[in-house]
Amino acid sequence: MCRHLAGTASILTDSSHHRTGLAKLVLYTSLILIAAALLIAGRSEAAVSSDVPTISLQATLSPEIAQRGALQQRFHEAKEALEVEDIDRAYELLRLLAEQGHIDAQFMLGIIYSSGLGKPEDMTQATHWYRLAAEQGHADAQYNLGVAYSMGAGVVADSIQAATWYEKAAQQGSTDAQFNLGLLYAQGDGVSKDMLEAAKWWYKAAAKGDAAAQYALGLMYVRGDGVSQNIDEALKWWYLSASQGFERAQTALRELGIIVIRQ
Repeated sequence: MCRHLAGTASILTDSSHHRTGLAKLVLYTSLILIAAALLIAGRSEAAVSSDVPTISLQATLSPEIAQRGALQQRFHEAKEALEVEDIDRAYELLRLLAEQGHIDAQFMLGIIYSSGLGKPEDMTQATHWYRLAAEQGHADAQYNLGVAYSMGAGVVADSIQAATWYEKAAQQGSTDAQFNLGLLYAQGDGVSKDMLEAAKWWYKAAAKGDAAAQYALGLMYVRGDGVSQNIDEALKWWYLSASQGFERAQTALRELGIIVIRQ
């Protein structure tokens, strides 16, 4: 089983490195920054006379920039509504924004539908909005769409599609996607089995502190799968994983007589 929706805390559940976990709401908080440069001739207040025309901000901004500014303001209002748990107001604003192509609003609508936040849980709607955001390059939406295809949630289960979306998210640095993609390569699920690729993606996630990826990578060093067998490297990655509280790494080290104090 793959790691679940973006931000989910999960664990490996068997020797094949399967992972389970409860999905938790992750509200994507990045905003679209709008650059509106206004060129105003340098002058002091004292030098301004009544016959000098005032520069109009409205005249300076192009209609496109003005519209983007209005969209950003609505998105800010939607976030504020969520913060005070006014879900109906937030949903209304997000829906309007999402229908106009606002990438973050599309992702957040997906979260609302997949988590049942103020609305009946509806994975078909969730995957619809995740897909729209994913196609615009939203990494968490790409990852969540991959999870949907892995689980057959809102879409027909398709491990090839899952691998495709995981890779898009993994390329953007999503550690969850990197872990799941490594798992697919290790199992040959949706992709040709390739332990070198599995090791590559698990290393990327492990290097950024993913405890489960650190454990899985350590296991590869023990077995010599996808990497040269190296017990010292295995112990290094297991120790890093165990120090974060990852139980399987702690158990592996304890069996070797190594006690790890969680950091």
